[in-house]
Amino acid sequence: MDYEELFARIAAEYKLDKHTLAEQGWRESKWDPMAIGKANDMGVMQIVPATWSEWAPKVKVYDPFDPESNIRVACAYLTYLRKFLSDKLQLTGDHWVLVAYNWGPGNVQKLIEGGKGWADIPEVRQDYAINILLGAEARALAASETPAVS
Repeated sequence: MDYEELFARIAAEYKLDKHTLAEQGWRESKWDPMAIGKANDMGVMQIVPATWSEWAPKVKVYDPFDPESNIRVACAYLTYLRKFLSDKLQLTGDHWVLVAYNWGPGNVQKLIEGGKGWADIPEVRQDYAINILLGAEARALAASETPAVS
């Protein structure tokens, strides 16, 4: 299976950045569709069971270990997080979306409503978002490079 192509196709459907999505999948599971995490998070995008149960029916998928289904649920959830953060908390930017994916939107909401900001997010959560964004930037640069003409 060509994961780059799969990430690109589904990201386009949800108007997400394919490089960020691919890097997030790599960081979550090394693109292992059978991965199971410490919190029973599942598949390529390491979706927790509660999130899977809520979002899988909405996007009409049934197998968390099917890469396309798993990525599709992650994209639907990421799209929701972007809207939630923007509409409810006036937060924009992929770094916030990634933190909410990793830490939970409720934690981000409590932080912001408590008058705190980015600097108050636990370092491990900040690192998660920053490392994905840096990796995505590297992926984008590598994809745009053309071979030197001799």
